Amino acid sequence: MHARNIMTTDVVVCHPEQTVADIAAILNEKTFRMIPVVDSDHKILGAVHTLSVLSSLVPGYIVEGYLKSIPYAPDIGLLRKHYKELMQRKVSYVMDNKPTIVHADESVLSVTAALITYDRFEYALVADADERLVGVISSSDILRRLAHDPQEPADDA
Repeated sequence: MHARNIMTTDVVVCHPEQTVADIAAILNEKTFRMIPVVDSDHKILGAVHTLSVLSSLVPGYIVEGYLKSIPYAPDIGLLRKHYKELMQRKVSYVMDNKPTIVHADESVLSVTAALITYDRFEYALVADADERLVGVISSSDILRRLAHDPQEPADDA
């Protein structure tokens, strides 16, 4: 089985010049965890996901472990302050520049291996030969397909 057989093709996308506030609203409204970032020709530039937004809110010195304990930090107030500032920035500021990209003719086994090996966000962007976005595959898509098609032969790729 190939990626094209399980990918989602009706994909909401965004552009790097949009604001984080625009994309955060879509992530919240649609309960998405990721939105691909494309240019005007639909070529993949990256992806913005909930963790890329959150990682931009937490000061680097905390993430990198320079403070062993931060019980004294005004946590929600600090996050809210950074959140308000971040919402004015462009998507290009928070996007993942190296998302996992696969191609429609790759086997689902290959896509699964790529997700396990290279991805921490549980999705792969599916591109055509010109690196234009044609779909998205999540780890849940793969598990769902396995659960619904238990009789498929092992050598169907």
